[in-house]
This record gives sequence, C-alpha cells and structure tokens, in this order.
Amino acid sequence: MGAKVFVGRRKQLALIDEAVGLAHTGEPQFVVFGGEVGIGKTRLMRHVADRLAESGMRILSSACIELGVEGLPLAPVTAVLRDLVHELGEAALPALLPGADALLGLLPELGAPEPAPSSQAQMFDLFAALLRRLSAERPVLLVIDDLQWADRSTRDLLGYLARAMRAARVLTVMAYRTDDLDRRHPLRPFLAELERLRGVRRSELAGFSRAEIAELVAGLRAAPAARPLIDEVYRRSGGNALFAEELALADGVGEVPDSLRDLLLHRVEQLPPSALRVVRLAAVGGRRVPHRLLAATAGLDEVQLLDALRAATAVQVLSATVDGYEFQHGLLREMTAADLLPAERARLHRRYAEAIEADPALVPADRLAAQIAHHWDGAGEDHKALPALVRSAEVAGSIHARAEQAQIIERTLDLWPRVPDAQRLSGHDRLDLFETAVAAATWAGEDARALGLIDRALAEIDQAREPGRTAKLLAHRGMTLHHLDRDGALTSVAEAVRLLPTVPPGIRASVLDLVAVVYALRGHPGPARDAAEEAARLAAELGDVDVAVNARTTLGWVLCQLGAYDESLATLRAAGDLAERHDDLVRVARAQLNIAEALHHLGHYPSMIVAAQAGLEAAYRSGVSRTLGALLAAQLCAALAAVGRWDDAESTSSTALDMDPPDVFGAALYALRAEIALARGETGAVREQMSLARTLLSPVSHPGPTALAVTRLEAEIALVENRIDDARAAITAALPTATGTGLALHAWPLVTIGVRIETHARMRARVNSRSDTGGGAVDALRAVADQLPTHTPLFRAYAAQFAAEIGVPATSWPDVVADWDAVGSPYPAARARLRAAEAALGVGDRRAARRWLLAAVEQADHLGAETLSEQVRLLARSSKLPLDAQAEPRTRPGDLERFGLTDREVEVLHLVAEGRSNRQIGEQLFISAKTVSVHVSNILTKLGVNSRGEASATAHRLHLLDG
Repeated sequence: MGAKVFVGRRKQLALIDEAVGLAHTGEPQFVVFGGEVGIGKTRLMRHVADRLAESGMRILSSACIELGVEGLPLAPVTAVLRDLVHELGEAALPALLPGADALLGLLPELGAPEPAPSSQAQMFDLFAALLRRLSAERPVLLVIDDLQWADRSTRDLLGYLARAMRAARVLTVMAYRTDDLDRRHPLRPFLAELERLRGVRRSELAGFSRAEIAELVAGLRAAPAARPLIDEVYRRSGGNALFAEELALADGVGEVPDSLRDLLLHRVEQLPPSALRVVRLAAVGGRRVPHRLLAATAGLDEVQLLDALRAATAVQVLSATVDGYEFQHGLLREMTAADLLPAERARLHRRYAEAIEADPALVPADRLAAQIAHHWDGAGEDHKALPALVRSAEVAGSIHARAEQAQIIERTLDLWPRVPDAQRLSGHDRLDLFETAVAAATWAGEDARALGLIDRALAEIDQAREPGRTAKLLAHRGMTLHHLDRDGALTSVAEAVRLLPTVPPGIRASVLDLVAVVYALRGHPGPARDAAEEAARLAAELGDVDVAVNARTTLGWVLCQLGAYDESLATLRAAGDLAERHDDLVRVARAQLNIAEALHHLGHYPSMIVAAQAGLEAAYRSGVSRTLGALLAAQLCAALAAVGRWDDAESTSSTALDMDPPDVFGAALYALRAEIALARGETGAVREQMSLARTLLSPVSHPGPTALAVTRLEAEIALVENRIDDARAAITAALPTATGTGLALHAWPLVTIGVRIETHARMRARVNSRSDTGGGAVDALRAVADQLPTHTPLFRAYAAQFAAEIGVPATSWPDVVADWDAVGSPYPAARARLRAAEAALGVGDRRAARRWLLAAVEQADHLGAETLSEQVRLLARSSKLPLDAQAEPRTRPGDLERFGLTDREVEVLHLVAEGRSNRQIGEQLFISAKTVSVHVSNILTKLGVNSRGEASATAHRLHLLDG
C-alpha cells in the first residue's frame, strides 16, 4: 500500500485561500469545518498546515481533549504555549510579550502559579496580544481540531478572538464532528453565534464522489484500482475517507476490519436495551424506515417506541426524516445488521414481509414490490421471494432505474435453481431475464455486470437450438468487451456474424445493429456502414421500430465518422423523429447525442447546443443520466466552452458529475473542466480535474477520444510548466492512435499543441545556443495532419492554425483569426490574434501589432482567460505598445523587454544571478518564498531555460542585467 493521499476538497481549499489573502492584510480570519467522523477534517487541516508552512506561515497546531461532559480546560491554549516554549524557549515569550508570565502559568510543569479565575479576561487579552506579536514577525495559522470537545473557557476565548482581535495576520482553522453534536450540545449555539461575525467562514465536508474515491484508492495502492473494487469501496463507504481507506485495505469486500467495526458500533452498543432492539430492527428494514412500519413490527407500545427512538437519535445513530428514520451512515446500518445472528435477521425480515403484505400502505407505493421482495429474500422464503423479485424488477424498469433492475434480476437468477417451477411462478423465461438484465446493466453503465450476465447466459444456452439468441448475446459481448477495454471484441462479433445465416430476420437486424456499433467503435467504418444499412433495411421491412431507430442512429453515426455530414444529419434526424413519435426517450437521447457530434465536426456550435440540451433532457427523463446523459453533457459543455460560455459549461459539467458517471463517461467531463481551468490559469484546479480524469480512465488498450483529449491536456500543462521533454513524450505516445476513424475532433487539437511545443523547443534551443533536435517530431506531426480532414469550417480553422505554426508561406495568422471568427470560437481566435501581433512585430508593423493586441486582450479579459491575458500584456509591455485605446505605440524595446520580463521579475533575476535562495530573495523584496518561486518559474519559462543556473548564465551571456 502507498502512503495516505490528499484528494479533492477544492471548495474548502478555495475558502482557505481567500481567508489567507485577507489574513495577510492584517484582518484576522476564522474558518470552521464540520463533518462526520472519518470524513477527512483532520487530514484537510494537516494538508492546509503543510501547504501554508511552505509559504512561510507559522503553524500553531492544537486540539480539544475529551474529559467528561466538558473537555479539558483550555487545551488548545496550553498546547500552543507548550509548542512555543519548546520552539523559542521559556524566556522568549515574556521578552516577546510583557505579561506573558500569566499565560505561562497555564503550564504547571514550568512551576508558575496558575492564574486566578478573575484574570480570565486578562488571559484572553494576553493570548490575543501574543498572536498579534507573533504575526508581526510572520503570518500565523492557528489550528484547533475536535472542537466538539471544547470546554466553556475555550469557546469563550475563541468567541473573544473572533470579536476583538484586530490588526493581526492570523488565520484560525477549526474542525468539529457533526455526529457528536446532539440538539443540546453547547457547540451548536456557539457556532451559530460565531458564524454571524465578520471574518468567519463555515463549511460542511461532504463525502467524496466516485471519481475521488477512485483517486484515493489508487493512491493508497500506488496503482490504478479495478473498477469493481472502486464501486464496492464507494458503495460501502458512502464517500467517507476513513471508511474508504479501511475498506480498500480489505480489498473492498468481505468483513469490515475490526478497527472500523469497533468505531462504527461504539455508539450502538452504548444504547439501552429497548433502543438497541429498535436500532437492530431498523437495520434490517433498510437505511430509511417509515415510522408506521417500525411501529407495526417493533412489538412496543407508542411511548416505549418513541423513548427508544429518542435514545437512538440523541446519539445520532438514527436521524429523523419527514416520515421515519434513517441511519447516519450506510456502513453503520450494514455493521449493525451484520452483528445479528443469521436466524435473528431472518426472523426480522419475515416480520417486515408479513407486516407489509398485511398492510401495503406501510411503505410508499413505488417501493412496495422492492420491499416485499427484499424481506422475503432475507427471510429465506425463496418461493415467495422469486415472484416478488420479478415484480420489483419490472417496477424498476418502468421508472428507468436501470442499475437496480439489473441487480434485482441477477438476484432472481441466483434464486432460480432453488425454486421448483420457477418459470411458472415468475411468468418469465430464464433466458429472457438474462437479456433484460444485460440491457439494463449496459444502459446503467455497469459493463462488468453486463459481461458477467452474458457469459452466464452463454454457458447455459443451447447454441445449436437457439442461434439467434446466441448471436445477439455474442454481439452484445463484443460491445461490452470494447467498453471494458478488453481484448476479444472483434472475435466475439465474428462469432455472432457466423451464426447469422441461420437466424430469423428480426433477430438478424438486432444483431447487425450491434455488430455495426462494434465495428465503428473499433475503427472499421466500412463494415460498420454495411452492417447498419442491412439492419435498417431489415427492420423497416419487418416494421420493428426499436431496431429501425437503433440501426438508423448507428448508420448516421458511421456516416459522420466517414465525413458524410449532410447524409449523417438527415439520417440521425429521421431516427430521432421516429423515436420521438413512439415516445422512446432513450433512443431520442442517443440520436441527439450523435446529431450533436456531427454538428461538432462542422463547428456549428449554436445548433450543437440545442441538440445536446434536447438529448440531455431525454436522458434524464429515461434513467440513463450516468451514461448517455454524461456523454450528452460532455457535448453540451464542449459547445458552451467553444463559444466562450465557460461558467455555463462548468455548471453543466458539475450537475452531470453529481450523477457519478462511471469510467470514460465521467473522465470526459473532468477533462473538459480541466481545459477550462487551464485557460483560466487555475493551476490547482487543472491538476485536480486531470487527476480525476486519469483515475477514471482505465489503462486503455484501444485509446479513444477521451484518452486522446487527456493526453493532449497533459502535454499542454507540461508546456505551460516548461517541461518540454514531458510535453513531447505525451504527444509522441499519442500520435500513432490519432489517425483513427472519427478521431479528427481530438487529433487536430493534439497536432496543433504538438507543433506549439516544437516551436517553444526551438526558441529555447536558440536562446541556449543549442541545436534543435525536433525536426523529426515536426515531420511526424505533419504526417498526421496530412491525414486529417479539412472540409468543415472547424477543421479548416485547425488546419490553418497548424500551417501557420509550422510556417507554411501561404498561411498567415490573420487568416487563422478569420477562420476562428467564422467558427465563432473566441478563445482560439484570441490566441491567433496574439500570434498575429507577434508576426506584425517581426516585420516592424507596430501599429498592426497594437491593433491585434487590443483585440486579443479584450477577448481574453471578457472570457476570463487570465493566462492568455497576461501573455498579451507581457508582449505589449515588452514591445512598449500601450493597450490604452487612445495611446500611440512608443519606441521599440531593448533586449530585456524582448523576453517579456516584468519589473519584479527583473529584480528577482538580479538576485538569482547573485546566488540568493528563494527565502533570501523574499526577505529582501518583502514577499513570501512561495511568491518568489512563482516569479522564478516565470523567468525560466520566458528565458526558455530549465534551472536557476541556466537563467543566470543566459542573463549574463545576453547582457540582460547590464546597467
């Protein structure tokens, strides 16, 4: 196992960054984090402390200590004082702050008398004064953990500091457990009052998303984790960091580690007997249990039941809902139920089943079938459970609960061999259930479950007697294998095709549609088109609307891959219209997804937005929000981002990610968010989103669009960070797969960033008087670009940009600007304007350069593209070109300005050349070492060098610091 990793918490870190900025100005700040046990509060504070320590802040860490009803008096204060005495020496505090002897009286080991209670106000003043004095030397971070155990004096002190402390560079960060706070806990009114004060921020920590759990597990195991493990850890942990770590150590399955079990059950085991019985009954009932159902099954009168429930809610084992009760955490319910003997669990399940069958109104109508099935199954009454499970699966399917439907049918199939006359009781053929479960699992994005069901069905089926069903399962297996990035997809499809001559026309159409999808996914558009056309023809002859819509949609998608956009859009719109007439929302969503993609190829963004929005609405209404919905959200985000609506794109992606889309579905959204963050210059957000995208992408043997997009972004990030070798390596690794059919949308951005990297490398080599070895890389990029389509407005813009980057004489940057303006994409247009300004300066046309810069900075500022905006302003400053619309260009710059160094960076470069460290430079210029590090990084990038030594040598060699 690897070391513990820090994951997520972007919102909380942004809160801290804002508070740090204000604290540095002398305005004290307070941030309070709340969350359940194990959610990650302490780790967040440690991460914050480590990060701020690197920036030069003094860290004072402490915690409240439990001692009876109230915590140990003033524990945070004594902890801070002890650390200061240890660090500075006992004599240092009185020297720093006259009167500090009274504070030292809190430390009995020093032999000083303790301050009398009447001196508490003085003690508060002294502690505030001590923090002010310390912060005059350098900013202070005061960390206080376990605030739920704070005694009255500690709460009073913190309230005093928040109200009275002024002109102090102090940030106080505190954390408390929400599950330790009953209604009468004294911390509740304290927090409510504190939150009203200026300079106080409060944030509740939520559980991690599936992607964040995947990143956490991968970090713990020092390797990417398999999806089944991630799914199990996420399901059982509920996003709780501590629970997830413990479950990951246990491989996510089987028994929960004893340490975690003891932690979870501690409060349950302290309950009085009647409350313990009710909690155990509730655990068998599910995470949420209606009050009336508990009353019908508990065997207690109303007063006894309410007393028991009050005891359970007081310690937050249960919490009250509108009409019942729920466990604070799913794993707590699981552990409570697991603590019962098997016979006890069966007895309680039977009690529930009998009560619900006697009075169905005890549970909501939409949960009736599921509840009866669950409890007869838990009671071991297989003959009653099986038909109830089938009814429950039908209800789940009717409300588009695809994952639940697949799970219930899988349980039905497990029970089947144990139930005599199962087919009569269920009213279904066993293989029909397999097919229904496979389809449900696929739409839910649970491809591993789908593959397992397919393989079970193929093992049971008589392939000679049922070639049609076998062929359909084999074709579906091929698609599922592709989705799982496993080998064998084309082999499975070939086996299905081999059986087609013996298959009835209706089934043959369905099989051919699946075959066409697999061929297209694997980059074989010719065979895919043939199969889709044949499937569409057969379906039309037979009047099979479902297959007809599927086949036409597949055909339209293949035509888009082949570049036949008009024919593609006509075919897809006809398929969508047919699906809409038959109220088939899933197929409407699929048709709109492919319409949006075809419009994306054309660069018709307004129409693309309309199509993606229509498809997204259909996906949400039909229960495929985690799969088709995520893909449609990604298309919508791409279109919104392209036209400069970055906030709308982020909001759309955030909503889609709330659905926890799995694997590539979620990775595409995180990659889009990373791209927007990169354009905005939000480095931390870029790294976070990229890490989440990479975590969700399995090691892909057949890279697709999302993998290419992620690789391209990694190369661009490396370029921004001046890691040219890493950037080149990323592009080189991706190029062999970039010419696959249908990948032009992602291949063009890849080769354009690739050639930008080579341009940067050449400039750096020239500055360092080294020969450039990138000629072969440019040739490889040109070879790929020559194979990419150029017959749409979007692709023409990319092709013009590529040609301008490599210096094709017939192409100019003004041409590139015109092409991007025609597409309606402001960000690449602004970048092209910057390059047009550079080109104009290269030929001495300063007036044209200024016009280009004015237009570029206006676009960049409007978008919020901070990195690009700064690049434009750097060029304007270094070239002595004013960005005031009324001003005129000034004289040509000298050598120093040519590199775009700001005045501050020139100061830093002087001190770097003298051999000073970041801390020494910061002390001389009165800035933090972290800020110095940023300036040094900018200097290295602008000079095109890798190290401080190279920067110094370049500055001296080019006489940049003379005079």
